[in-house]
Amino acid sequence: MKLLLKIALACLPVLTMLSCSKKADEMPPLALAETDTRIQQYLFAHNEIAIRDPSGLYYRIYNPGDSIHYLKPTSIAFVNYTNKLIDGTVIDASFDVTNFNNRILKNHIPGWQIGLGKISKGGRIRMYIPPYLGFGAPGVPDIVPPNAILISDVELVDIR
Repeated sequence: MKLLLKIALACLPVLTMLSCSKKADEMPPLALAETDTRIQQYLFAHNEIAIRDPSGLYYRIYNPGDSIHYLKPTSIAFVNYTNKLIDGTVIDASFDVTNFNNRILKNHIPGWQIGLGKISKGGRIRMYIPPYLGFGAPGVPDIVPPNAILISDVELVDIR
């Protein structure tokens, strides 16, 4: 009995830390379901087809790429892209190939980390990114509204 008590007391700090930590992608179940429904409604209304990743990201691959050169979390992606809101408002675009000032993949939004991992060099993908895989509740002031669903069209031009 004393041994069990000692084990329980030894594990208490770890359990406390785990129960207090929040994942960036945690949202109340209702908000998750509502976001999922909004993406599905958009797809239906625009007669678009997309696959749902277990993360909640919807995507459509237009060109899988060379099937040889894939991004790693520490890779730098050279991309052409357009980001728009679900209402069609373009909020950002590269207008040419960009590497985001040598930013590695793991420093991009989770939606891009997941989606770009599904294509290889030369590939093209459209991602329907829920807020919890994008810019979340805060958004980006004067650019991305809070809790925005993003539609990202991305071409993976090169990898370094």
